[in-house]
Amino acid sequence: MSLQNSSIKRLNHNGSLSLTFNHRGNKTIMMNCYQTPPLRASRAMYLNPAKPSEATVYMVETSGGLLAGDQNQFQIDVQEGAHVCLIPQSATKIYPSYNGIWSTQNIDVTIGTGASLAWKTEAVIPFESAKFSGKTVVHMAQDAALLWGEILSPGRDKRGEQFQYHDVKTNFQVWMDEDCLIYDALLFSPDHMNLGQLGLLEEHLYIGSLWCVSPKLQQMDIRELNEKLQRFEHIQASAALLEGKAVNVRWLASDLVLLKQEMNNTWDELATYLA
Repeated sequence: MSLQNSSIKRLNHNGSLSLTFNHRGNKTIMMNCYQTPPLRASRAMYLNPAKPSEATVYMVETSGGLLAGDQNQFQIDVQEGAHVCLIPQSATKIYPSYNGIWSTQNIDVTIGTGASLAWKTEAVIPFESAKFSGKTVVHMAQDAALLWGEILSPGRDKRGEQFQYHDVKTNFQVWMDEDCLIYDALLFSPDHMNLGQLGLLEEHLYIGSLWCVSPKLQQMDIRELNEKLQRFEHIQASAALLEGKAVNVRWLASDLVLLKQEMNNTWDELATYLA
């Protein structure tokens, strides 16, 4: 069966993954794991010698990607004093939408008092003719901490498939109590806009983003962080401090391997600011 036919005939996969973490004794425990295919989670592991109480969980998308009409829903609850690192096992692949229906992914996160969540960086790869909508909403306590990474790919670059998708839109929000600290919305529609024009991507292919929110960021020298960011011929980067509570680092790159290397280096530095 061709990919085009399978995207029409296969039943939609509406996956859900709900994880709840609590702090008990000197460890973070995964108290609840509700999962429906194609989303799965590993058991909690303790892999960070610098933070032995932190629970690391791998998240798996067993179907290989999102077809038109598929909906993935994540609900993450990190309760008071818990420390969690969530690692997507692979990139999120968005298959073609020949019927014009969007693939969607919604992530709802709650981080309690004195707790922290790190969501490791992975890429969203929209295939030719794909339509994808992603939304992430984080509600966190004033003294909680968050480290979040993501990469938007132009498509299957190694196959010469660059910006051949229809639409990709993402929305990332962080709320502290009733205050919206971060609202970052992106929309790319190659059919209707020239992504290579001045002020957009220009000659770059990938967009990398790291967000860090922590009360410890008041101690950060944002100028020093900017000086540490490596700049190469095919990669540009810049960091900004928001109200002394959040840092955003954004990359534009044409080399995915180099981008991931630079993002991992910055990730390690920002991780020291987590609670």
